[in-house]
This record gives sequence, structure tokens and C-alpha cells, in this order.
Amino acid sequence: MNKKIWMMLLLVGYELPLISVGQPTEDHSITIFVHGTYLMRKLFQYSHYRPLMYCPQGLSLAKDLPDYYHFNKMAKGCMHCDCKSYNMDQFYVFGWKSEHVNDYTRNNSARDLVDQLYKVVTDYYTEHQVIPKVRLLGYSHGGNVVLNMANHLPYYPDIEMEVWLFGTPVQQVNHNQVYTHCFKKIYSVYSKKDWIQVVDPQGIKNKNANFWSGRTFEENAPCIQVEILVNGKGIAHDYYNQLFQLFPKIKQAVDSQAGDMENGMITVDFKK
Repeated sequence: MNKKIWMMLLLVGYELPLISVGQPTEDHSITIFVHGTYLMRKLFQYSHYRPLMYCPQGLSLAKDLPDYYHFNKMAKGCMHCDCKSYNMDQFYVFGWKSEHVNDYTRNNSARDLVDQLYKVVTDYYTEHQVIPKVRLLGYSHGGNVVLNMANHLPYYPDIEMEVWLFGTPVQQVNHNQVYTHCFKKIYSVYSKKDWIQVVDPQGIKNKNANFWSGRTFEENAPCIQVEILVNGKGIAHDYYNQLFQLFPKIKQAVDSQAGDMENGMITVDFKK
């Protein structure tokens, strides 16, 4: 067992309650989905919109939500597409206080995610004697929560982390996190018809930044930037929610198009 994993066990293994890791996926991967901004999160979670957006604060299993809730159906959809890499015991959702639209909140949420992720990884190793691969899916500003993990995540080469950003506003305050060594590979998926991605103003406090958020990172950034089309057409921001259940198929289409690329820009026309 790697010394770094032992250190993680010593640091967090006895401070938090055990999170059951259940039956492992064949490739020993876990998936974590980080939702986007809900401006009226507290109000909506007590309304008829609750099934569309609710998950507990912090890291929790999607299967613990009712069957008809969005995140539960997302996990089931991924499992049905690829049962070797996805199952209900290894699909997590991270809830955060997304009604606060600022990088301070997203950075604090990233710290919480890192702390809880360490616990999941160490519990997984304790039960299965394998260090799991970690697949992080960030939607909208949830992607910036994922990128901000680099501020709190020591470089553990033993833990393979793959990041997928969907419609994430590219902002001056943290866009350089794509250069971190914490993540093995980063994919940034965007659509030119997604105006919500770029409408978040960032130039109010930061006069050196463009007023609006960006759509893409620098062309030579160490990530694969994917312009996504669905049946030949660009998609709106909210349309991603219809695609997450099909994420394994999207990943397959992107990987097939990207080949051995480590960075660059591609276009993928996903047939739905």
C-alpha cells in the first residue's frame, strides 16, 4: 500500500463516519457529479422542482435519492450505458451552496469536496485493496468547483483523476487550474449556442478580465476542448441535463474523435 494512502487513512480515517463503498465497478472507478448554479436553491428544494435539482449538501450516493429524482436517473442511465464503469454504489453527487454566485463559495466548496473525496478513496482502498480511479463531472459552475479542487488537492500520482467540464464558464480567477498536475486529463465540453455559459460577469471585481466569462480555454491549454453538437445542431445550456444519462456514450464518442490527443480542440456530433 502506498505511503501516501496510509497518510490519508491516518488523517481522515477515524474522523468521519464510514461511507459504504458497496460493490466495485470492474475498472475500479468512481464517478462524482457536481451540479451547477441554483440561484434559488433553498426555495426550489421545497417546491415541485425538487426532483429536478435536489441533492443533499456534500458528497452522497445518487441511489439514496428517490428513483424519480434527476440525479438518481442520471446514475441509472450511465449504468445502463456501461455497467463495467458505472454502478449505483459508485456514483456520487456533490451538493454545494450554489446560490452564492462567487468564486469564494466555489473555492470553499472545492475544499469540502476534496476532504470528502479523500474519505471515499481511503474507504474504498480499505475494503477492496485497490486505489480507485476518480471521474469528476462538473456542470456549469460545478466545473469551477472541480477546477478549484487544485487549490486543496495535493499531488497524489496514485489517484487517477479525470475531469469533464460541461458548459463551464471560463473565468480569469481560476482558468489556470487546467495546468495543474492534480488531474490526469481534462475535457471541456461547450456549445456555441450556449449563451448562459458566458453571461456570468467576471469583470466587475477583476478589471483585468473580460467583463463576461469565456467559452474556451487557451488553444494550447493542456485539455481537450470539445464543441458538442447533437444531431448536427448546437445545444442550449439546459440541454446538457438531457445528456448526462448518456455520458458514457458521449465519452466514447469524444475519446474516439480525440484519439491519443493530450490537448487541442475538436468537434463531436453526438447522435441521439
